[in-house]
Amino acid sequence: MSSLEIAFNNMLSPAILFFILGVIAVSVKSDLEIPDSIGSVITLYILISIGLKGGVSVSKTGVQGLIIYALAAVIIGIVITTLVYVIVSKIGFDSSNAGSIAGHYGACSSVTLTSTLVFLQQTGANFEEFVPALYPFMDTAALITAIILGYTGLKKKSTETDKSEYAIKDILRISLTAKSTLMIFGGFLIGLISGVEGTKSLMPFYDNIFKGVFTVFMLDIGLLTGSRLYELKNVRPITFLLAIILPPIHATIAIILATFIGLSPGGATILAALASGASYITAPAVMRETFPDANPSLALAIALGIIFPFNIILGIPLYYHLAIMISQFIK
Repeated sequence: MSSLEIAFNNMLSPAILFFILGVIAVSVKSDLEIPDSIGSVITLYILISIGLKGGVSVSKTGVQGLIIYALAAVIIGIVITTLVYVIVSKIGFDSSNAGSIAGHYGACSSVTLTSTLVFLQQTGANFEEFVPALYPFMDTAALITAIILGYTGLKKKSTETDKSEYAIKDILRISLTAKSTLMIFGGFLIGLISGVEGTKSLMPFYDNIFKGVFTVFMLDIGLLTGSRLYELKNVRPITFLLAIILPPIHATIAIILATFIGLSPGGATILAALASGASYITAPAVMRETFPDANPSLALAIALGIIFPFNIILGIPLYYHLAIMISQFIK
């Protein structure tokens, strides 16, 4: 299957089509809506599921051998998110939107990851099987970093008399104990501690109906996005240009670090896919809960409309060849 076919199949997946349906529903002024209470339950389910699966995945390979690679994934998540936050803040976004966009850029795309694995298998490239398990480390690090940076920016912009809400110690407390962060990281730890056997009875619930629940979530996100799409007309072209330029930069950072710590070009490509793919699963859920004043259409439109198809069609093959070149240069 070619990269173009992979891109076509992914863009026609039910989740993305439900997202589009939500946008269309708003455009035609339909009375379709998902109650906030149901939306909150769905979001909670998704956060727990992703965290739990990540923990179980790491439990299979063992933590000891993953420490250096997990640390590298955390560093990449922090660096990328910080870089994006600084850049989008400089071009005029407020702290809430800058935090949201940075979180989307820094967090990982599971579909991009899956497509990368397919690409490597089809090309016959070797890669370390534990690298996909680094997903939750980079993803969580990016989301927490985005929350901290966003709240720090809000502190600086606050004109309220009582600014204790945005004190540094409170920023850390809010960031680390927020429902979204707590559920992802808490689920990850539970999955890691319980392992495959301990979570065996739970996984049918989190595996079998996940895709169905996720389509409803994407419908909800589509409705929310559609209601704010009009704001895209005020976005400067540089924002869309960054969506093409930044993913390869993020991938290069990941490839260089991955090669230095001993990963093969295939493994480095997977890490690059994690670094360059903008999330439309964890990030929308987390950023929606954390920065309610942010416009979700900005980050989602960039993630789904630009970064995702770019990575699937051009990015993944580019990152693999870049990983081979850097590996040869360093070694």
